[in-house]
Amino acid sequence: MIFRNSVFLLSVMSLAGCSLLSEKPVEVYRLQDMQVLQQQRQWYFEGRLALADERDSISASVSWRHRFDRDDIELAGPLAQGKLVISVSADMVSVDDGDIRKEFRGPVEEVLAEQLGVTMPVNALKYWVLGLPDPEQSFVEQVDGFFQAGWRVGFKEMQHVNAMVLPRKINAEKDKTRIKLVVDQWDLS
Repeated sequence: MIFRNSVFLLSVMSLAGCSLLSEKPVEVYRLQDMQVLQQQRQWYFEGRLALADERDSISASVSWRHRFDRDDIELAGPLAQGKLVISVSADMVSVDDGDIRKEFRGPVEEVLAEQLGVTMPVNALKYWVLGLPDPEQSFVEQVDGFFQAGWRVGFKEMQHVNAMVLPRKINAEKDKTRIKLVVDQWDLS
Protein backbone atom coordinates (compact mmCIF):
# COMPACT_ATOMS: atom_id res chain seq x y z
CA MET A 1 0.00 0.00 0.00
CA ILE A 2 2.77 2.41 0.89
CA PHE A 3 4.49 1.56 -2.39
CA ARG A 4 1.33 2.23 -4.41
CA ASN A 5 0.72 5.57 -2.62
CA SER A 6 4.34 6.56 -3.18
CA VAL A 7 4.08 5.80 -6.89
CA PHE A 8 0.81 7.77 -7.09
CA LEU A 9 2.34 10.70 -5.21
CA LEU A 10 5.43 10.72 -7.43
CA SER A 11 3.22 10.60 -10.53
CA VAL A 12 1.14 13.56 -9.35
CA MET A 13 4.28 15.52 -8.43
CA SER A 14 5.90 14.90 -11.80
CA LEU A 15 2.72 15.96 -13.61
CA ALA A 16 2.47 19.07 -11.46
CA GLY A 17 6.11 19.81 -12.16
CA CYS A 18 5.47 19.50 -15.87
CA SER A 19 2.61 21.94 -15.72
CA LEU A 20 4.76 24.51 -13.92
CA LEU A 21 7.46 24.42 -16.58
CA SER A 22 6.62 26.79 -19.37
CA GLU A 23 8.31 26.77 -22.71
CA LYS A 24 10.38 29.84 -23.40
CA PRO A 25 9.11 31.53 -26.55
CA VAL A 26 11.56 31.18 -29.40
CA GLU A 27 12.65 34.49 -30.87
CA VAL A 28 13.07 34.55 -34.61
CA TYR A 29 15.34 36.82 -36.57
CA ARG A 30 13.70 39.83 -38.18
CA LEU A 31 15.95 42.40 -39.86
CA GLN A 32 13.58 45.29 -39.04
CA ASP A 33 14.00 44.48 -35.31
CA MET A 34 17.77 44.79 -35.64
CA GLN A 35 17.73 48.31 -37.14
CA VAL A 36 17.80 49.90 -33.67
CA LEU A 37 21.32 48.47 -33.26
CA GLN A 38 22.74 50.56 -36.13
CA GLN A 39 23.52 53.31 -33.63
CA GLN A 40 25.38 50.94 -31.28
CA ARG A 41 28.92 52.38 -31.18
CA GLN A 42 30.45 49.91 -28.75
CA TRP A 43 29.78 46.38 -27.61
CA TYR A 44 31.50 43.28 -26.28
CA PHE A 45 30.73 39.60 -26.48
CA GLU A 46 32.17 36.25 -25.48
CA GLY A 47 31.45 33.05 -27.32
CA ARG A 48 32.74 30.29 -29.55
CA LEU A 49 33.90 30.53 -33.14
CA ALA A 50 34.52 27.95 -35.85
CA LEU A 51 36.05 28.89 -39.21
CA ALA A 52 36.57 26.37 -41.98
CA ASP A 53 37.35 26.26 -45.67
CA GLU A 54 38.67 23.59 -48.04
CA ARG A 55 42.24 24.03 -46.73
CA ASP A 56 42.02 24.60 -42.99
CA SER A 57 39.78 25.04 -39.95
CA ILE A 58 39.93 26.83 -36.62
CA SER A 59 37.85 26.36 -33.46
CA ALA A 60 38.33 28.82 -30.65
CA SER A 61 36.69 30.70 -27.87
CA VAL A 62 36.30 34.34 -28.86
CA SER A 63 36.11 37.63 -26.98
CA TRP A 64 35.38 40.63 -29.18
CA ARG A 65 35.38 44.26 -28.05
CA HIS A 66 34.14 46.79 -30.61
CA ARG A 67 34.60 50.51 -30.22
CA PHE A 68 33.81 53.14 -32.82
CA ASP A 69 37.30 53.11 -34.36
CA ARG A 70 38.78 49.80 -33.21
CA ASP A 71 38.07 46.09 -32.83
CA ASP A 72 39.98 43.83 -30.45
CA ILE A 73 39.38 40.14 -31.06
CA GLU A 74 40.88 37.52 -28.77
CA LEU A 75 40.89 33.90 -29.96
CA ALA A 76 41.93 31.05 -27.67
CA GLY A 77 42.17 27.40 -28.58
CA PRO A 78 41.04 24.49 -26.41
CA LEU A 79 42.11 24.82 -22.78
CA ALA A 80 43.18 28.44 -23.51
CA GLN A 81 46.11 27.27 -25.63
CA GLY A 82 47.15 29.12 -28.76
CA LYS A 83 45.90 32.53 -27.68
CA LEU A 84 45.83 35.16 -30.43
CA VAL A 85 44.85 38.82 -30.10
CA ILE A 86 43.87 40.65 -33.27
CA SER A 87 43.47 44.43 -33.17
CA VAL A 88 41.95 46.22 -36.15
CA SER A 89 41.85 49.97 -36.67
CA ALA A 90 41.25 52.06 -39.78
CA ASP A 91 44.52 51.24 -41.57
CA MET A 92 46.35 48.88 -39.23
CA VAL A 93 46.01 45.25 -38.21
CA SER A 94 48.10 43.83 -35.37
CA VAL A 95 48.35 40.15 -34.53
CA ASP A 96 49.80 39.17 -31.14
CA ASP A 97 50.33 35.51 -30.26
CA GLY A 98 51.75 36.24 -26.81
CA ASP A 99 55.35 35.95 -27.98
CA ILE A 100 55.46 38.17 -31.05
CA ARG A 101 53.32 41.15 -32.01
CA LYS A 102 53.23 41.88 -35.74
CA GLU A 103 51.67 44.92 -37.38
CA PHE A 104 50.35 44.97 -40.92
CA ARG A 105 48.93 47.57 -43.26
CA GLY A 106 46.37 46.57 -45.82
CA PRO A 107 42.91 45.06 -46.05
CA VAL A 108 42.11 43.24 -42.81
CA GLU A 109 40.58 40.22 -44.61
CA GLU A 110 43.77 39.65 -46.63
CA VAL A 111 46.02 40.04 -43.58
CA LEU A 112 43.94 37.62 -41.50
CA ALA A 113 43.62 35.09 -44.33
CA GLU A 114 47.40 35.03 -44.50
CA GLN A 115 47.88 34.89 -40.71
CA LEU A 116 45.03 32.50 -39.80
CA GLY A 117 44.89 30.45 -42.97
CA VAL A 118 41.12 30.94 -43.36
CA THR A 119 38.91 33.83 -44.45
CA MET A 120 37.41 35.96 -41.69
CA PRO A 121 35.49 38.98 -43.05
CA VAL A 122 36.00 41.17 -39.95
CA ASN A 123 34.71 44.41 -41.53
CA ALA A 124 31.34 42.83 -42.32
CA LEU A 125 31.30 40.48 -39.33
CA LYS A 126 31.27 43.40 -36.87
CA TYR A 127 27.81 44.22 -38.28
CA TRP A 128 26.66 40.65 -38.80
CA VAL A 129 27.12 39.78 -35.12
CA LEU A 130 24.48 42.45 -34.36
CA GLY A 131 22.13 40.96 -36.95
CA LEU A 132 22.81 43.79 -39.40
CA PRO A 133 24.16 43.79 -42.94
CA ASP A 134 27.30 45.86 -43.58
CA PRO A 135 25.97 49.33 -44.53
CA GLU A 136 28.80 49.73 -47.09
CA GLN A 137 27.52 46.84 -49.22
CA SER A 138 24.24 45.89 -50.86
CA PHE A 139 22.32 42.90 -49.52
CA VAL A 140 19.26 40.78 -50.16
CA GLU A 141 17.04 40.01 -47.19
CA GLN A 142 16.09 36.37 -46.63
CA VAL A 143 13.81 34.61 -44.16
CA ASP A 144 16.35 34.08 -41.38
CA GLY A 145 19.11 36.46 -42.47
CA PHE A 146 20.48 37.99 -45.64
CA PHE A 147 22.81 37.46 -48.56
CA GLN A 148 25.71 39.95 -48.81
CA ALA A 149 28.99 40.09 -50.75
CA GLY A 150 28.64 36.42 -51.70
CA TRP A 151 28.00 35.38 -48.07
CA ARG A 152 24.79 33.72 -46.91
CA VAL A 153 24.36 34.98 -43.34
CA GLY A 154 21.79 33.17 -41.19
CA PHE A 155 20.67 33.65 -37.61
CA LYS A 156 19.72 30.31 -36.09
CA GLU A 157 18.92 31.49 -32.57
CA MET A 158 18.29 34.85 -30.91
CA GLN A 159 18.60 35.83 -27.23
CA HIS A 160 17.30 38.52 -24.91
CA VAL A 161 19.89 41.03 -23.68
CA ASN A 162 18.33 43.62 -21.40
CA ALA A 163 15.33 44.90 -23.40
CA MET A 164 16.82 43.91 -26.76
CA VAL A 165 16.98 40.78 -28.86
CA LEU A 166 20.43 39.92 -30.23
CA PRO A 167 21.86 37.01 -32.20
CA ARG A 168 23.07 33.96 -30.30
CA LYS A 169 23.87 31.54 -33.16
CA ILE A 170 25.15 32.92 -36.45
CA ASN A 171 26.18 30.99 -39.56
CA ALA A 172 27.85 32.53 -42.60
CA GLU A 173 28.80 30.63 -45.75
CA LYS A 174 30.53 31.63 -48.95
CA ASP A 175 31.62 29.02 -51.45
CA LYS A 176 33.46 26.45 -49.30
CA THR A 177 34.11 28.80 -46.37
CA ARG A 178 31.93 28.46 -43.27
CA ILE A 179 31.77 30.54 -40.12
CA LYS A 180 29.81 29.45 -37.08
CA LEU A 181 29.56 31.76 -34.10
CA VAL A 182 27.78 31.18 -30.81
CA VAL A 183 27.52 34.22 -28.55
CA ASP A 184 27.31 33.21 -24.90
CA GLN A 185 27.38 36.67 -23.33
CA TRP A 186 26.73 40.21 -24.60
CA ASP A 187 27.62 43.58 -23.07
CA LEU A 188 26.31 46.65 -24.89
CA SER A 189 27.94 49.28 -22.69
